[in-house]
Amino acid sequence: MNTEKQLWSIKRIADFLDLSVNYTRNVIVKQANFPEPRFSIIEVNGKKQKSKPRWIDTEISEWVSQEYCSQSEMEERQPAKRGRKRKVSDKLRI
Repeated sequence: MNTEKQLWSIKRIADFLDLSVNYTRNVIVKQANFPEPRFSIIEVNGKKQKSKPRWIDTEISEWVSQEYCSQSEMEERQPAKRGRKRKVSDKLRI
């Protein structure tokens, strides 16, 4: 098993959660219990800038198992009911 930590982008997190990048950026990573991002200081054209946010893969995996999809929530969900049944008139019954 690979024990090396990896830095994940928002796109990688979205792929992992099977969500859109926009939803991940605007909703998921803004949750209070979501792991904090990491930033690097990079130099571009002689100016120091902060990199795009990255998250450690193990922290994301732990968050998913503890917060995002706990077993109790998954078991409590009932399948969605499909619309109401059609009324069948007596004349059409055979």
